[in-house]
Amino acid sequence: MKIAIVLLALCTFVGCGTGDPSTDSSGSDIGLDANDADDSVSEVQDEGSAEDTNTTCESEGEAPPVVAETMGVFDPVRRRLVFYSGDDGIPVDCTNSGHVVGVDGLWVYDAICATFEKKDGLALKPPPRARGMAVYDSDRDQMILFGGRARPTSSGPYTVYNDVWALNLETFVWTELVSDGPKPVARSNPAGAYNHVTQEMLVFGGNSSSSGLSFSPHDDVWAFHIATQTWREIPATGSRPVARLFHSAAVDVENDRLYVFGGGDANAWQGPFLADLWRFDLNTGVWQQLHGGGAGGPAGRIWSTITYDSFNQRVLLFGGHDDGSVGNNNDTWQFDTETQQWSAIVDPETVNKQPNGFCDFPADFTLPNMEAPDRRSAHLAALDPTRGEWVVFGGKTDCGIIDDVWVFDVTRDEWLRLYTATVGESCLRGANPDFCFAMCQ
Repeated sequence: MKIAIVLLALCTFVGCGTGDPSTDSSGSDIGLDANDADDSVSEVQDEGSAEDTNTTCESEGEAPPVVAETMGVFDPVRRRLVFYSGDDGIPVDCTNSGHVVGVDGLWVYDAICATFEKKDGLALKPPPRARGMAVYDSDRDQMILFGGRARPTSSGPYTVYNDVWALNLETFVWTELVSDGPKPVARSNPAGAYNHVTQEMLVFGGNSSSSGLSFSPHDDVWAFHIATQTWREIPATGSRPVARLFHSAAVDVENDRLYVFGGGDANAWQGPFLADLWRFDLNTGVWQQLHGGGAGGPAGRIWSTITYDSFNQRVLLFGGHDDGSVGNNNDTWQFDTETQQWSAIVDPETVNKQPNGFCDFPADFTLPNMEAPDRRSAHLAALDPTRGEWVVFGGKTDCGIIDDVWVFDVTRDEWLRLYTATVGESCLRGANPDFCFAMCQ
């Protein structure tokens, strides 16, 4: 039974409810949950690097933002997640009322102290938006932002962007990188990465429609040179992926390869979603399909995240929303680039009890894997290449927008919770699982 398709237009893209917030989050270090750690910060930091021990956590921080579809990067120099804007629309009783799209805000999550901070008072900044993309420019220590969409009212067409902005991660000063000449059309839901060898931001696909009811997907590959502020389209030869949005991408810099997984095409409202994995040779412009989806691989899905793990020469995948009976996922997969085979590191959760009715899910709809994050899509995931940690924040669950932080340790292949959710978490994961009478209550 394809429950997800029935609910998709109403609540899949934004969740199916809200949780009751709590306010007990405090600081801890990587690998320890913020709410469960009793040790002092100085004791916790003994497990970190020498630089970590010099860090003083003087503030308990602020409440985390309740936002999905945000754009951000992991700053490995200061060990923090930096992200901008997004969408905070949460449905009530599985009905998605119109709302303003584009939250005004720049946030920092300090991974050493496990605290959030909002950076206000910025004199110049990009227009707020959601569904854009961001990459970390390691050569200039900055975050590069591209594309996205916004709507200043509760209804009507969206404004779609193709502007490029750079955020200095030391000073938090924004600079618009204005380019002349050819450039990609404005779009939301693009995917890409930063290639430090060529010092370019890579962009593939996305949706240029300004309507919320139809999609205009693309299959082009563009590269934006940071120093010269110029775009170039990378021509492709031979077969290529179908035009798509809601996909994910990652780059293997050493071998000049861009990986693209899944997403949806022009029928992304209804499905079926895509499950194919492609590799693009950035030198030759040749696409190669590595896996067509189906048996042996992850289910087709939208709004998942992938990263290239150079430590183990593999592509990692987490989460996303499928078009089957489960919907949001929390499975973790690896694709071996040598054998070209998928294997599950964390198996997907499966349906345990059928829904009681439309958007009426029992508490044990699935049996939760407590060693992995709650099932989600439209989350932010960014790799810390220095420590080999894939940091995941927020996203859309079956219970709304969640605000937790997890990290996947690529050396041990296990998830660690850094910051406990205050909203958006399923009831069985909460403080009183024995008293749950519905998935989100």
